[in-house]
Amino acid sequence: MGTNMADGDVIWTQRKRNWCRTPFTFTVYTLTADELGVKTGVLRQTFDTTKLFRIIDITIERSLLQRLFGLSTIVIDARDQSSGGRIVLKNVIHGFDVRRILQHAVDDARNVNRVSTREFMDSDGDGYADGYADGGYGDGPAY
Repeated sequence: MGTNMADGDVIWTQRKRNWCRTPFTFTVYTLTADELGVKTGVLRQTFDTTKLFRIIDITIERSLLQRLFGLSTIVIDARDQSSGGRIVLKNVIHGFDVRRILQHAVDDARNVNRVSTREFMDSDGDGYADGYADGGYGDGPAY
C-alpha cells in the first residue's frame, strides 16, 4: 500500500501540523479523485478513507492561534459510517485553497458517480429527502 493509502492519483497531500506549523505529527491527509484518506499513528496505524461522493459539507474553522500561524481546521460532514459522519483535518496550511480543491474533487466525483446531494438527505430510508414527500422538487424521486 505504501505511502498512498487512498486509491488513485494524489491530488493533494499534507502532514498535519502542530500549533506552530511544524510537521512533527504522525497524521497524513491524502486526497485523490475518488477518496479522502487520513492516516494516523506510528506504532499502531489507522487508515480511514471516505469516498468523495459521500461528502455533504465542508467547513473551515480557525482559532486565533491558527489564524496567527496561517492554519485552518477543515471539518467535513459525510455519509460515512467509519468516520461517524465527521472528518476533521486539523491544522492544515492554506485551508481555503485546500477546501476549494476538495470541493472541486467532490463535485467531480459526484458527476462521475451520478450522485446528487439530495440523495444523501434521505436518512429514514423512504426514498425521499427528509422533510419533503417529493424530495423538495415537486416531481417525486428521479428514477
